Amino acid sequence: MPSNSCTTIQKQRLAGVMEKDMDLWCRRFFLGFLGLVAALAWAGVHAENGVSDKEIVLGQSLGLTGPLAQLAPDIVNGANVYFDSVNAKGGIFGRRIRLVTLDDGYQPANTLKTARQLVEDERVFALLNLTGTDNVVGILPMLAKEKPPVPLFAPFTGADVLRVPVTGHVFHVRASYADETEKLVQHLTTVGVQRIGVLWINNGFGKEGLAGVEKAMHKRGLKLYANAPVQPDASDVDKAVAALHDTRPEVIIMITTGVPTVSFIKAYNKARKGMRFYALSVMGTQATLRALGPDGIGVVVTSVVPFPWSQSNPVANEYRSAMKNAGYDNLSFLGFESYINAKVLVEGLRGAGKDLTRPKFVNALEQMRQLNLGGFQVGFSKESHQGSRFVELTIIGPGEKFTK
Repeated sequence: MPSNSCTTIQKQRLAGVMEKDMDLWCRRFFLGFLGLVAALAWAGVHAENGVSDKEIVLGQSLGLTGPLAQLAPDIVNGANVYFDSVNAKGGIFGRRIRLVTLDDGYQPANTLKTARQLVEDERVFALLNLTGTDNVVGILPMLAKEKPPVPLFAPFTGADVLRVPVTGHVFHVRASYADETEKLVQHLTTVGVQRIGVLWINNGFGKEGLAGVEKAMHKRGLKLYANAPVQPDASDVDKAVAALHDTRPEVIIMITTGVPTVSFIKAYNKARKGMRFYALSVMGTQATLRALGPDGIGVVVTSVVPFPWSQSNPVANEYRSAMKNAGYDNLSFLGFESYINAKVLVEGLRGAGKDLTRPKFVNALEQMRQLNLGGFQVGFSKESHQGSRFVELTIIGPGEKFTK
């Protein structure tokens, strides 16, 4: 009996100890589970949009339709070809780059919609290659409201309103319109031209370029001789031709893109042969040359990247080889610029490290003081998000080809 009683007491004590241990284990498990849930919840809240273990999602909004539709293929293909080459080599720290492209028709109101779709629905990490001054200006408040702000990289606009003062999450690779117009006016006044006329597209881009020409001429003690606006759809091109034709300028600087550029040159040549036309870099596509045909011969065009057909420029050789390997033959200044934009952006992503966030990306770009891409230099800092001020002049020759 005493032996049996002792056994019963021992069992009861053992049961009590086991119950306490089980209770302690349950509590620890429960607390650990709560910690895990909290950690996962924190990670979900703080995970960077557009970044996963497998990919980095970027977005671009372009006028795939509308007056600048002929420019879009070169821009799209240039960036995609470079990103594809990066992905083929394993991506960025094992993450592939995926570029989502939407059509805004070159309409600022549409750009706001497509940018919002890219940010809110596609949840992109950053935007690049957006086109148009008014289009880009219109989306900046929306991008700035995101926490952290959405980086906007290398938009196709040279407007100073986007450069001064520096906007923390916006970076530019191309030279400004002021740089381009300064180069043109410098050249023209050096060779003795004073009666300079300007055709400007009636939007933010055109007004910015017109102001750039006026500033460059004022710097040299000169005044603009004549100017005329044209609508983005070229609906009033005959009126613009008449206005400038009647004033008889020696040259016409064209602050225009796409359809207005082609329509004006063709219409003006019918009214008067022999005018010398000077255009900004945004018209530098093979599609524009094809549309101009013989009317394009002799038109001088600024370039904000090196000559894409240069045999001595390493990054130009790289671009041509990459496009050829991808099956494309539509080489152009804009396509080359888009390729360079993608290349610089990738260097920023690499510099940000494996734990990629928007602030780290911005910081990596600001530390990119002098990046040599092989014949083309890009550099940023906290004080300046202007990557390059490179501008040179090219001319359209016979056979729809650019020459230097």
